Amino acid sequence: MKNEKIKRPVRNEPFPPLADPPVGKAVDILIFWSFVPEWWSKMIVRITGNQLPDKSDCWSHMGIIFLLENGESEYYEALFDEGFIGPKPLPALVDKIHNKNGLLKVGETDIKEIYVQEIYERCQNWVGKKGYYQWQLAFMWFYERIGRFIGWKIPHSPDKVVCSEVVARLIYPRLDLRDEIRTEMDEVNPNSGWRKYLRIIWNEKFNIAGMGNGSPSAS
Repeated sequence: MKNEKIKRPVRNEPFPPLADPPVGKAVDILIFWSFVPEWWSKMIVRITGNQLPDKSDCWSHMGIIFLLENGESEYYEALFDEGFIGPKPLPALVDKIHNKNGLLKVGETDIKEIYVQEIYERCQNWVGKKGYYQWQLAFMWFYERIGRFIGWKIPHSPDKVVCSEVVARLIYPRLDLRDEIRTEMDEVNPNSGWRKYLRIIWNEKFNIAGMGNGSPSAS
């Protein structure tokens, strides 16, 4: 990790290709988590985070980074006002978070290179899809506070994505950020994704059988 797998079939709704074909070759994938001290970010953390003993699940946003064969790096993210956007150069992300006095964490995925280009092209094809919208955030709040205790599920929104959902969909099934509670991609939030990511890293470090990609029985 830089800077400091429960399973049900996933309904990966097809997103039509809207972006230009990729111009480079991707060789590695990273995930980033971030937090900026704004009211909505604090609310996301309050609802979904601070469940780990060290309170490291303190994120309000996440996105995906690709390292390219030519040495460059670029990132993609889903934003409330802009939808799923990219590519942008990685230094721009660092500067953006720094200028807002925020926090940034980048994690390696160890996804094999033979799968990276496929994910890269899919990511580019998803650019232009709608991103956050008010009801999805409200649904996520209700799910975390009440819905998951009464069996209520977040409605599927194939034409809309949020930051954590789009990352989870892109890297599945190579890495599965769902957990025992959040069994649908729509339910993954930045902090549940962070907690699951740490579990995957921990299980791989100690070579615990069946958890290499985040699932005891990936399908």
